[in-house]
Formats: sequence, C-alpha cells, structure tokens
Amino acid sequence: MKRILVTGAGGQLGGEFVTLLPGATTLMLARDGLDVSDAGAVAAAVSSFAPELVIHTAAMTNVDACESDREGARAINVAGAENVARACREVGAAMVYVSTNYVFDGEKIAPYNEGDGTNPINVYGVTKLEGEEAVGRLLERHYVVRTSTLYGPRRRNFVTALVEAARDRTHLSYVDDQRVTPTSTADLAAAILELVEAESFGTYHLVSQGETTWYGWAWAALEALGVGDVEISPIPASRFERPAAVPANGVMANNAARALGVQLRGWREALEEFVSINVRGDS
Repeated sequence: MKRILVTGAGGQLGGEFVTLLPGATTLMLARDGLDVSDAGAVAAAVSSFAPELVIHTAAMTNVDACESDREGARAINVAGAENVARACREVGAAMVYVSTNYVFDGEKIAPYNEGDGTNPINVYGVTKLEGEEAVGRLLERHYVVRTSTLYGPRRRNFVTALVEAARDRTHLSYVDDQRVTPTSTADLAAAILELVEAESFGTYHLVSQGETTWYGWAWAALEALGVGDVEISPIPASRFERPAAVPANGVMANNAARALGVQLRGWREALEEFVSINVRGDS
C-alpha cells in the first residue's frame, strides 16, 4: 500500500479519506496540523513522512470570502499548491491537486471538457487555476482533478442548509438558471483513489453523472426527504445577489477519467443515499 499524505484532512473532501485509507500508511493533516501557506512547515511534513502520493485537498473554498480576501485566497490556493508541489518534487512523490469547475467562465452551452479553454470570472476560480498552473510547472507526476458542487457529511453544505431551512419555513426560493452537478464527497474520494491506481497523470474532471440547477437540486433533496409541505420557487440568479460572479454553466464531462474506467454514479442516486444515511439516519 502506498504511503499517502492528505492535506486539508479536516475538510469536507479530505475527511473522506480517513475511512478509505489504512492508518498505518496514511498521514492525515488538517489545517491545525499543517498550514499549507507555510513553505517550511509543508517541506518538513512531507520530508518527514516521505509519502509516495500527496492528495492536496486543502484550499480556501468559500467563493464569496475569496472576493474580499484576495491575498488570503492566493496564499492558500496558489502558494499552498506551490509549496506542496515543491515538497513532492523533493521526495519524489506524485500529487493530486483538487481543483474546480470555477476555472471556466460558464458561457459554454455543453458540458466542459478537460481540454476546453479556461477563463475564471471570480477570485476563487483565478486562484485555483493559478494553483493548477503552479503544480504543472513544478511537478511532472501530478493529477489535476476538477470537481464541482460538493456536499458530504463532514461540513454544512447545500443539502444540510436546505434541511435546516425546511424546518423553519414553508416557502423557499432557489436559483434555476445556473446549471450544476451535485457531487458526493464520498464518491469523489473513492474515484480519486481509483484514478491514481491507473497512474496516468494529467487533468481530469470527476463529478457525478447528469446535471440540474440549484432549484432542481433542492426539489430532489426535499423529495428524497419525503417533505411535501414546503413550497419551493425557481428564481433567476439576478435576484440572488452575492459578492462573487458565478458561472451559469458549471457542468463538466468526465471524458478522460471515463476512458480509464473511472466513473461516478448519477447525482440523484448519490443524493438519495446521502439523505437516507446522513439526514434521515436510515440503517
């Protein structure tokens, strides 16, 4: 079994690897254990553990917060990626850099392919793209894994926020002109481990199959919950003001991963399982 170091282990995605990887050969480092913006700390941690693979999930992912803290976003998303890539190079480790659909501007009608031109429209997307580029410059043996619209049991997310809102209100509104692919962190983590076994470095899109809108996602979640007394209405994104611009099309195609036999299941199936286990508490 490979020695694997995971950054951002306290986060929504990073925490999933706790149950997927053997403790004896895995080092899970949360933010309080490793500040990826500290080059010396990163170098020391990687050198000491000497991993064969680093799965770099640590990032500043609050899209709106990145708009107001550009330097903080750059320190974590760009310098942090550089620090990890450089440390990997020193010990001969491969690296998985988790990126985002926000590297695209959302103007394309069809799903984005791995080779499509990037053009981020907010600070988060800019810094994640710069992180991709930094990893590519510094480290030959790397995977860029772009994903989208994550949710899981370890952090408050769209689904858990919806559940909370549905307890207190009888009418909710969600954006219906932004296309997304909700992706389970459990499914994504498992797919990343499948991908690295193929040892075919490059850029990959790993998201659930299918697409919907925020409104469609909310509707499906309420249906999975069996909630019938809450009304939801579709609204345009223009009525939901936020600091960061959001791509109208956040859908990506998993072409490169599919060619290697790595494929996530449909987003509805994953959502229903998440609600059943983590919200309703079904056995």
